[in-house]
Amino acid sequence: MYNSKLQTLLQQKPEIAHIFKILRHHHLPQATLCAGTIRSLVWNAQTNRHVPLMLSELDVYYRDPSESYEDFQVTQATFKQAESQYLWNLQNIALPPRHGSELHFHSTMEETLADFPETCTSVGVQCLADGTYEIIAPHGLDDLFELKIRPTANYLPGSPLHTRFEQRVKNKRWLTEWPDLQIIEE
Repeated sequence: MYNSKLQTLLQQKPEIAHIFKILRHHHLPQATLCAGTIRSLVWNAQTNRHVPLMLSELDVYYRDPSESYEDFQVTQATFKQAESQYLWNLQNIALPPRHGSELHFHSTMEETLADFPETCTSVGVQCLADGTYEIIAPHGLDDLFELKIRPTANYLPGSPLHTRFEQRVKNKRWLTEWPDLQIIEE
């Protein structure tokens, strides 16, 4: 049910198609629009808020094992200069994580998304060659559409990473921006 609802939401946003056109132009393999971008898109739709994607950071993860860290920096700079209408947050998941990064090394996009701190953030979208969207949601879409913030397995209460989950909820001020949200810590 929620899969088709997200498909419809994506199809109704011409900006999404434009963003994927930019990503195809720059040849980012397995380019995935994910995390806060998809989360905010759904939460805004669920709460009848109209916030253009241009006003928020676009989380784009891709997997290019041939790209060095220096090449990745060039890719970031290219996007910031040539595609400056958006605030890009690019991540090449094939690169080893840098010191201080929240990312862990994973071999697939699904593993990477599954390891995000919240189930509602663990969602990504890829645009297929025919223009349709593939949704990657290792924890499902229920929490996202039901406005629930729930930690993923590594961030549950009692785990060493749970404080990071709590800090993210506080620092991102989600409950201020979307007062209908519920935190579920089980």
